[in-house]
Amino acid sequence: MPEGEVPHIEASFFTLSLDMLCIADLKTGYFLKLNPAWETTLGFSLEELRSRPMFEFVHPDDLQRTLEQNRAVRTGGQALSFENRYRCKDGSYRWLLWNATPDFERHLIYAVARDITERKRSEEERERLLRELQVALAEVKVLQKILPICMYCRKVRDDVDFWEDVTSYIARHTETRFSHGVCPSCYDRVMGETGDGH
Repeated sequence: MPEGEVPHIEASFFTLSLDMLCIADLKTGYFLKLNPAWETTLGFSLEELRSRPMFEFVHPDDLQRTLEQNRAVRTGGQALSFENRYRCKDGSYRWLLWNATPDFERHLIYAVARDITERKRSEEERERLLRELQVALAEVKVLQKILPICMYCRKVRDDVDFWEDVTSYIARHTETRFSHGVCPSCYDRVMGETGDGH
């Protein structure tokens, strides 16, 4: 391949990359060059992104971690799989996964960021389901115990020898809540006793 073609290929790679590529000023923290994936992902124009320090786009809860990571890069370290949230033009946030390295000779930082928002949502959903499963398993363990129950009033005796209504016991030890109705046999019996039924 002729040597003269390499810059053209490099430029095409930078422009066409699905990942968010950038070059930033090592001292000021301003973006100097960004590929179109930034505008596609965040909604800001490239000019808007270059007009403010990169840290102004970081979620407030992630700012301190981001500043510490940037300080590490500026003192010779690298950012490897660093995660933070970046603000979009519509006010929402996207999770980004960063890899960055410094170029001290040119006073630059080269970085690539990948949008991992959907992956984070899947992880959060998995964690939520796991928590719900753990709660359900704890409830099952409680209900698997042999409970003394009064054969007349149907009250349950708990571990501290306190008698309470079975619905109150289940509601206190699980997240189950009750709604009340009347089964057909009880309806027939009660209505028959009051003379309003059969």
